[in-house]
Amino acid sequence: MKINSFFLVLFFITASNSAYSQLKLSWKDVIDVYAKEVTFSEKNPAIAIKGQGKSLKDIEGKVITITGYFLDLDPDGEWFMVSKNPFATCFFCGGAGPETVIELLKYKNVKKKFKTDDIVEVTGTLRMIAENEDDVGFVLDNASVKHLN
Repeated sequence: MKINSFFLVLFFITASNSAYSQLKLSWKDVIDVYAKEVTFSEKNPAIAIKGQGKSLKDIEGKVITITGYFLDLDPDGEWFMVSKNPFATCFFCGGAGPETVIELLKYKNVKKKFKTDDIVEVTGTLRMIAENEDDVGFVLDNASVKHLN
């Protein structure tokens, strides 16, 4: 029920947002939103901190730019992410959580221009996905990637 309510609220936020402006995010912003609103607010509302920093409604459905490490996770070149940490300490390999990676949905790494651990700046429309209560993450639609190193 709470996931259905979330998607209903998400729909109204997205539908009422007629003008998208690019928003520069830090990993701290993403981690804070995840911790305050995704991880804790549903399971323990007393832990949720309101009025500090960015909220999910500030970033969901917005065109954002974030800097991180490019991760090429599929030998066939079909699955890519941007991560707060390099591959050796990313969510899959180290002790970080799912809030430290953002999937680049339907992104194509044309001519293998980017390699794992390249420092990149990624721009796209941020969206939260929730397979179930314990499997929540962020994706970027219509992502564009540029080298920073």
